[in-house]
Amino acid sequence: MRKPLLTRFHLLLLGVLVSLTATAFVKVPAAAGLPVHWGLDGKPDQIWPRDEALWVFPGVAAVLVILFLAIGQFAPEDQIKGGRPVIETAIAGLLGLCCAMQFAFILLGIGSDIDLIRVITTLLALIFTGLGLALPRSRPNVYAGIRLPWTMQDARNWQATHRLTGALMVVAGVALGAVALLWPTPADMLIAVGLAVFLPILMGGVFSFLYARR
Repeated sequence: MRKPLLTRFHLLLLGVLVSLTATAFVKVPAAAGLPVHWGLDGKPDQIWPRDEALWVFPGVAAVLVILFLAIGQFAPEDQIKGGRPVIETAIAGLLGLCCAMQFAFILLGIGSDIDLIRVITTLLALIFTGLGLALPRSRPNVYAGIRLPWTMQDARNWQATHRLTGALMVVAGVALGAVALLWPTPADMLIAVGLAVFLPILMGGVFSFLYARR
């Protein structure tokens, strides 16, 4: 029997998101507008009506669930198995982000003053740290990880590359959390997010190439 990609924890997060959405429609005034995009100065530059904004993250979650249900159902099991630790962590992180953002919408809708850019940066720091811890447990697969010709063809290369990349992502996650806590400007936080995303992957890719050449 095929093991689904969606775990009980993922279903719990979906239940939380549904509950938060129902609460939001009750607590947030119908005439309220909610921010859905922010400029580099950290101020919202796009405001949507309540009913439209409150369906954004449930919609994102629904697309994710359908996508991963399809992958889990139809993709060959041997193509998924090696990437399960990373895939399951990524699903949990994305669904958790949707829950947190929906809760932030409730706070904004009832008049609370929160720094949403800082909140998002903190959440991404947690996601990067979780992915960094999951990467070393992955094995060659076609869905998750640094899938380069030399990592896919050599299990030792894959393992060494993902140990290094995982460690770098944990460091990036911790550093990003520190930036979210200490840095004053949204532009700096956005730059830090970009660096936390690309530097570990870039350095892991270079390492895997040099490992293969060696």
